[in-house]
Formats: sequence, C-alpha cells, structure tokens
Amino acid sequence: MKTETIYIITLTMLGIVKKIISKYLSSVYTLKFRIGFFATISLVLIVGGPLWFLVKQLDRNYEEFSSNMIETTTNALYQSIFEDLVINNPAGIQKIIENYALQPNIERLRIYRPNGEILFSSHRDEINKNIFSSEDYSAISERRFTENNETFFKFGNIYAHQHPLYIQKECLPCHTNQGKTIAFMDVQVGLNNSEFLYASIKRWLIASAIFMVVLLWLVFNFMYESQIESRLKKIMGGFHALANGDLNYRVEIPGKHELARLAAEFNNTVKKLNVAKLKEEKLIEENLARADRLITMGEVAAEIAHEVNNPAGIILTRAELVKDELQYKNGHTESLEDLDIIIGQTERIAETTRRVLHYARKLPQSFSAMDLNEVIQHSINILIPRIKKSGVQITFTPLDKPALVRGDFNQLEQVFCNLINNSLDAVPPGKGSIFIDVKLCDTFEDVEGYCIVFRDNGPGIPAEIREEIFTPFFTTKGDGKGTGLGMFIVRNIINNHKGRIYLDDSQANGAIFNIELEAYHGEN
Repeated sequence: MKTETIYIITLTMLGIVKKIISKYLSSVYTLKFRIGFFATISLVLIVGGPLWFLVKQLDRNYEEFSSNMIETTTNALYQSIFEDLVINNPAGIQKIIENYALQPNIERLRIYRPNGEILFSSHRDEINKNIFSSEDYSAISERRFTENNETFFKFGNIYAHQHPLYIQKECLPCHTNQGKTIAFMDVQVGLNNSEFLYASIKRWLIASAIFMVVLLWLVFNFMYESQIESRLKKIMGGFHALANGDLNYRVEIPGKHELARLAAEFNNTVKKLNVAKLKEEKLIEENLARADRLITMGEVAAEIAHEVNNPAGIILTRAELVKDELQYKNGHTESLEDLDIIIGQTERIAETTRRVLHYARKLPQSFSAMDLNEVIQHSINILIPRIKKSGVQITFTPLDKPALVRGDFNQLEQVFCNLINNSLDAVPPGKGSIFIDVKLCDTFEDVEGYCIVFRDNGPGIPAEIREEIFTPFFTTKGDGKGTGLGMFIVRNIINNHKGRIYLDDSQANGAIFNIELEAYHGEN
C-alpha cells in the first residue's frame, strides 16, 4: 500500500510539474514575454553597465587615495627618524616610532632587516623577532601591489606600506655599498571610518540600481498590462465573437493611438461584413424565390406541353387521314399542299412539346454508356427555336467516331444546354457565333479521355470574376435574368461524372470552357 501511495503521489507531482513547465514554455512565445525579456536585459545593461563602471572607478580612486595617504605617513615618519638613523640613535628612533603610533588610525610601525629581524616596533614585544613568522605578515599577503619599488598590502581594513631604506651618502661612515637596501619600514594604517563610509556608499549605489531596475520593470509591466495587454484582450474578444457569428459586436477602445485605430478598423470591418451578410441573405432569398418560380414555371410548361401534345397528335392524325382521302380521290393539288403545311407545322409543334417534356422530366440518376456526339447534338436540337430566333450561328464539330462515356444522359444534356444558353445570352444577336468541338485528350492517367471545348465570340469573362463563376448565386446577368445556379449545377454534374470543367485563362476573345470526361471502353 505504501508503495502504491508513493507511486500515485509521484505521478501527481510529475503532472503538476508538467503543467507548470507547459504553462511556462507557452508563455515564452508570447509577445509580453519577449518584450519583458528585452526590457529587462536593456534595463540591466543601461543601469548595471554605468554602475559597474562607477564602482570600479570608486574602487580605483579609494585605493589610490589610501595608498597616497599611507605613503604620506611613511614619508613623514622617515623624515622624522632620518637624523637618528644617520647618527645611529636606536633610542631616538624607537621613541619617535612610539610617538607616531599614538596618532589616530596608526595601527603599527616597525623597521626590520631584509632577513626579517625586527629592529624597531611600536609594539615592543615583537622587537628582535622575525617578521616573516608574524600573523600580520601572512595576512598582508592577501593583497599586494607595487608602485615604484614601493610595496602596498591590504588585509581587512588595515593598509600596510613596505618602504625600503637604502644606504645613502650620509651613511657611508658606518656602511658601505651605497644604494643597497639595508632595512624596510613597515607602516600599517587603519581606515575603519573611511572604509565603512566607502562601503556604505557602494552598497547604496548597488541597492539604488537594483531598486531602479525593479521599479522600472514593474512600471513597464504595469504599463504593458494596462495600455497594451488589456486592449489586445478586447480585440481578441472581438475576433472570438466574430468567429461565433456575432456581427453586432463592437470593440470599444478610446483614444487616437494605434490600438484604438485597430479597434476602429475592426469595428468598421465587422460593420461591412454585417452589411454584406444582409445583402447576401437578401440575394439568396431573391434567388431562391426566383428559382422556385422557375421550377414552378417549368412544371407548368411541362403540363402545357403535355396538354398541347395530345391535340397536336389528334390534328396530325386527322390531317394525314384527310390527305390520304384526297390523294385516293385525286383531290385538288392546292388542298394537298395546304395539308402538307398543316402536317409539317403540327409535327413541329409535336416535336417541340416532346423536347420540353423530355427536358423537364425528373428522372433518377442512371449511368450508362452514351455517345457525347449524340448528347450534344440532342441539346442543340432542343434549343433550335431560340438559336434561330437570336440569329446566332452554332458550329458543332463532333469526333469522327463515337465518343463513348459513362454517365446520365439527362444530366449531361442539362450541362450542354446550360452552356449554350449562357453563350446565347452573351453573344450579340445576329452576329454571334458558338463553337463546340469534341476532341481526344490525354489528361487522364492510363486511359483515354475526351475534351469538349465551348467557345463563343461574346465579351468574355473579366479576370476579376473568373474565380467566382462557379459559386452558387453568382450571376453576371442583370435585371433578374439569372439565378446564379447554372454554372454551379454544371460543375457539380461534371464532378459527379468524375470529370472537370474549367475556364480557359487565355486572352482570346469570348468565353472558352473546357470539359474533360473519361472515355468508356465497356469495363465494369
């Protein structure tokens, strides 16, 4: 049980740590983190750089001040004992050293030989001892620097100056080798007050710099959250509302700054989208209503054609009977000619009604093998009355052999009729031309295909609307003449037949549509 409890606690802790790490890593990619990181580095460099230089300069100045002060003390002591050194008066030298040691900040004064033997000292107990074995000598090795053969040491708050004593001209009666170092004078000065003051100043400078960096960072963070992040959250809220379909949402950010202008632009865009949506809804309603009317009119036309077809059949039958009787009785020639005209016109009426009925039938989709040449020719025949009325020349160039495809005859007929109708609306009456060509193409992998090219000499389709012609309810026909569904239905039918239709992007006059369909060779 204990093992299971430890295991569960471990998994829980790992999950918490994972969440914290994930949250932290996600925040790394935010604009706030990047700006905050850059601002922090900038503040550290801007404040910390000059502060580091200032502290280094203060250290250098204080060190120089301390060494100058000690050196001055050393020179004064040396001048005081010089005469006693020349006349070799040990008692006088010791007395002067002890008197100097009574001055403030003087910690220790002594003179020792190069071998370390202490000759004179403000502390009498160390006379005749070796300086190299003393504790303060080992301590002063912590810091050592030399200037002009003068050696300076620092340990704690004590500054020490090791000043060499040379054999001078005045010493020659008792010594030889002028210029040789005969002894060293050790002067140790305590700078507790100045050291404390300097350390306090340095601490205050560093604390002030840290406080300044933290304060500036907090001010920056507050300014970012209040002036930028809060406004960005409002704008993001607007986009969320827009994504949910709320076109009445407004982002209220007062002012003339960039985010206020961005919010105003967002509100303006939403307003335009709202207006466009209302227009689109109105257009959809109008087009749906018109499509509904067209459906109703088509059904009515089919009913009328059906009603007309029956009387036409009766008239045709009776006229043929009358013609047969007149021919049997060698009737009047002019009457026979009139009957031929009546029969011809009645057959024309019957053929027209049959085409309307065939085109209007709502048959289920039934794919079978069919000849594209036959489908296109039948579509042309359906529209012959309109073609003749508009005075448009239509040229159909079929393939020199059956162009077999597998599809629905009525649907493909609807495609070609729609394309022909569109061209009839676009080309100039009496001068228009429509060309339909069926060709072999190799756009399908491993199998043969057919390419049907529809071309007219109309004004063509402007480049700016080429991408929209296959979208539903888009039409270039004015005054409510089009539903905007024709090309949309055409594309869906062709896609359903595993083909494709596209607008040729060449700069030729008129509109050119290419339809590609896979050839059918009888495979299942």
